[in-house]
Amino acid sequence: MPPYPRTAHTGGGLTYGLHPAEGTGVDAAIRDAIAMNRWLPAPSRVEAVTQQLRAYIGEATAALEGDTREEAVAVVREARHRVRLGAGDGYTSAITYARGLGLVAKELRDLRRGLR
Repeated sequence: MPPYPRTAHTGGGLTYGLHPAEGTGVDAAIRDAIAMNRWLPAPSRVEAVTQQLRAYIGEATAALEGDTREEAVAVVREARHRVRLGAGDGYTSAITYARGLGLVAKELRDLRRGLR
């Protein structure tokens, strides 16, 4: 039960979010994007996560450019395809686009960590 029953005030704060100790940066953006099917962020947050993921995907695909493994080539190709698609019109489309970027960014991150 919320602290202030029958008022729609839940006591402030976010309904979803990361504790500051849980990290920031691309890992947080990936978690937020993938979780967007369970929470409805403000449009400005969707845009911020999308921009951060697009930048990370650009950097990660450039870093994996010379990798000849079949899996790496497929993930890089999929990542570039998703970035080119862009978000359509509306909030639902923006969330779907951000979530797709989050999923492919997670694959890229895992691939890059596997190389180290």
